Amino acid sequence: MAKENFNTDDLTNLSEELVFEQIQQLIDEGNTDVPTSDISIQDVAAIALNNIPPKYICSLIDKVDPREELRRDLMDLRKYARRQVLKAISIVNKNPHD
Repeated sequence: MAKENFNTDDLTNLSEELVFEQIQQLIDEGNTDVPTSDISIQDVAAIALNNIPPKYICSLIDKVDPREELRRDLMDLRKYARRQVLKAISIVNKNPHD
């Protein structure tokens, strides 16, 4: 793949991080609907991410100390990610990949 030809270590899709954060949070909260197999977790993430706009950053500073505008965007995106993860869990549970 062409991406391997470039240094992309600092390029981060915050939407992806938020989706996995929400999955982990639901597991930690004891939500019994969250599937536990690796493939099901990946299915949940893929479905959720296909319904969430990507939010890329390429600065360590934005990761560690985001600007006010980015903070507001992340708050909204976090709420949206949770809704999409919950929908994705429902889809995966109705149609397991196993």
